[in-house]
Amino acid sequence: MKPIRFILSCCAVVLITVLVGPGAVLGADATSLTAKVCPGLNYQGDKCECKPGAKCEKCPCGACVGGDKCACIKAVRHASGTITGQIAVVRTKVKTTGSKSDKDVVVYLEKVGNNDFPPPIKNPKMDQKGLVFLPHVIAVQRGATVEFLNNDNDKHNVYFFDDKSGKTKDLGTWQPGESRNHVFAKHHEIVKKPGKNGRPDTMIVLCKLHLEMAAYVVILDNPFFTTAAIDGETQKAKFTLKNVPPGKYKLNIWHKKLRLKEGVAEIVVEQGKPTGIDLEITKEKYAKK
Repeated sequence: MKPIRFILSCCAVVLITVLVGPGAVLGADATSLTAKVCPGLNYQGDKCECKPGAKCEKCPCGACVGGDKCACIKAVRHASGTITGQIAVVRTKVKTTGSKSDKDVVVYLEKVGNNDFPPPIKNPKMDQKGLVFLPHVIAVQRGATVEFLNNDNDKHNVYFFDDKSGKTKDLGTWQPGESRNHVFAKHHEIVKKPGKNGRPDTMIVLCKLHLEMAAYVVILDNPFFTTAAIDGETQKAKFTLKNVPPGKYKLNIWHKKLRLKEGVAEIVVEQGKPTGIDLEITKEKYAKK
């Protein structure tokens, strides 16, 4: 869609929402709501993260303000669908306790539109406290700026390691109470080749001063992802993806040890409707190739 046509479409949808109510946007062209409406939209948080009362930068409708009452996010919400599901661990069992547990599963859509969504305004954070990276797994949208904190009593270092290329990137060492920012760009500088077959680029995060520390940054191409936690007793996890534009998608997962048993799932999302799906994850040797 040409830029001017896209802008006019967004403005029309928001204007209809404001004047006659959110139900009126249900028949709108969903593709016009999938990208570049406003970089402050937090699709999975279901709100706009612009400062309250301020115009959101690059918002074509001019009515995007902070919070869940923002006209742009309301238009997107009512023109989209929801994916809900359950993940079951099969033919193995994962450890779900401790600082390096295997409980985290990142659920994501491989491609939505052209994957040209602007990065979030609000910076994701990874902390260092008690000689542990918190969280152990963080999923971020490509282009996002991640803030690496040090709320410990010791100096800390952060460096990234790509286990495919063997390359590293050192952010340096800093004191308690300080932080460093890093942008995870289109193709991260230490990644030898971009992720293949829908697999996201993944950075292993380490500290040179405390070799027992480790974490993961999973880099996704659009904002339609979430991190689910496996329950230790049931070995199951529940997840929800919000504000998904209507369409047919490939649904995938990232886990540091397991894979989807039946391979990438195909799913159809309808406007204004929830779509349910059950997934099974297992060791790579048991998974469909």
